[in-house]
Amino acid sequence: MTAFLSDLSKEEKNIIQQMRAMILRTDSNVKEETGAIMRSKNSFIYKEQGVFKYGLSKTKNHFSFHSMVMYAHDDVRHFIAKQAKHLKIQKGCISFKEAEDFPLPLFQAFLRFSASADFSEVINHYKNKK
Repeated sequence: MTAFLSDLSKEEKNIIQQMRAMILRTDSNVKEETGAIMRSKNSFIYKEQGVFKYGLSKTKNHFSFHSMVMYAHDDVRHFIAKQAKHLKIQKGCISFKEAEDFPLPLFQAFLRFSASADFSEVINHYKNKK
């Protein structure tokens, strides 16, 4: 992962580092790992009780924040969709090109809302599949 971070510009590295710290501070239930998300081989993955909850990556063209909370709870997705006009929001993924498109105070508000949502149904679903 060190190579991934070293390939980023100073500004890109800064936003990734700030978002990583914010995720861990805001949602104390997650543990950080590294790995692949979709097509991005270099990502930070956040799991709760061993179940994927969030993912953060930087591709050639944009940043991506993946959220199983947003995927499982429409109210979380609607919250961010109402707040941000420059984000590409899909069912479980938010993409943005520039840091100012997803300001850190908005990211933190989104994380607070996500962390307060009941994630136990998702955890139970995936644990029962094993």
